[in-house]
Amino acid sequence: MRLHTRLVVYGSLMVVVALLLTGCNVNKNIDVPSNAHWSNGSSTINGEITVGAGATVDGGLRTINGAIHLEAGAHTGDLAIVNGGITLADGAHAGKLAGVNSSVTLGKNVLISSDIAVVNGNLRSAPGTRIQGYAAVVNGDMALCGTVVSGHLRFVNGSIWLADGSTVQGDITAKQPNGSRNNPPPVVVIGPHASVGGSIIFERPGQLYVSDSAVIHGVQGVTATKYSGDAPTGVMLLKCPTD
Repeated sequence: MRLHTRLVVYGSLMVVVALLLTGCNVNKNIDVPSNAHWSNGSSTINGEITVGAGATVDGGLRTINGAIHLEAGAHTGDLAIVNGGITLADGAHAGKLAGVNSSVTLGKNVLISSDIAVVNGNLRSAPGTRIQGYAAVVNGDMALCGTVVSGHLRFVNGSIWLADGSTVQGDITAKQPNGSRNNPPPVVVIGPHASVGGSIIFERPGQLYVSDSAVIHGVQGVTATKYSGDAPTGVMLLKCPTD
């Protein structure tokens, strides 16, 4: 856990350094018109980035103290943000997503061709979304709805909700946090018709709920509680983007 968390935070700090050293825009929004094609990426500080519907940006997009919006069908490279949100509308494509103090919301049929790493924020995805790498959240919740994840899911403090028949092909791991041991117990809910190809691993005490129609394999460090219906009674979960 300690190594993984340090790597996530270190990578995010490198984003900040890169922004400050590469002559990015300051106090300026970046707008890519609909159906435009930009051969290079861009970055800004204290500004929002919007990529119009059907537009393509071959490079990455980065901002500090702003937001990144991809409209329907937009295609970009990697997206990175510090202090702000990332939102991809239906059918958008992007590379790796990295955020610090940031939440990520993915619409229907979104394709993420690499990994997602979030520190202090939530991750939500709508049906048809594919994440072709791992997804990791430090201090936040995940609601993956009708989503396929090719890699692992990892989180520290928060919850994971696999809804609407989502599939995780790797492991799901609730990591042991650094520092304080007074954190709330991690929660994993495997919803109706969802499946996990790897193991579900708890490195500290937590709660695992598994639908009677879900398919899981190995479980380590926790005892699974079976439930029927849409969700377990009395468990607070992050909602899907379409709810």
